[in-house]
Amino acid sequence: MKLKFILVISLMTVILYGCNKDEVKDMPANAPADQNGTQQTGDTPTDQVTFNFLEFSLDVDYSETESYEVEYEDKKTGIEAKLEDDRKNEKLQGDEAYTKLEPLFKQLNFDSTTPNDEVIDQVIKVFNIEDNYQSIEVDVEFVDGNEKEFKRIK
Repeated sequence: MKLKFILVISLMTVILYGCNKDEVKDMPANAPADQNGTQQTGDTPTDQVTFNFLEFSLDVDYSETESYEVEYEDKKTGIEAKLEDDRKNEKLQGDEAYTKLEPLFKQLNFDSTTPNDEVIDQVIKVFNIEDNYQSIEVDVEFVDGNEKEFKRIK
């Protein structure tokens, strides 16, 4: 009986550790903070976000085996970030991914009312997407609560 209990606890520990690998641990100095200098945990989305979106997902397909993917979520429990670039054999998570993505996200200035083509053109420029892509898909949840999907297929 004790062996089963130990195995279950060990398995749960491994699973919980794996779930947190994408979480950003070292918040940047310019992240929102309250008067005490700690990260904000306000009840409204605009109280705690760094960008004009809470979630950002980018999927660029170059071929069946080559893609460029970005995942970003700003949750009340923290920020999660992930970047995968098959062409450069680069896979970043957590702090490493956020450090690379933050300056790119700061250059994005579209909102939920921006037309599809303008958003895609901006993403291509900011993320330096090569022209030989097959498709681009951007999914965004904005701080105003709107969720939008932007797509371009060649």
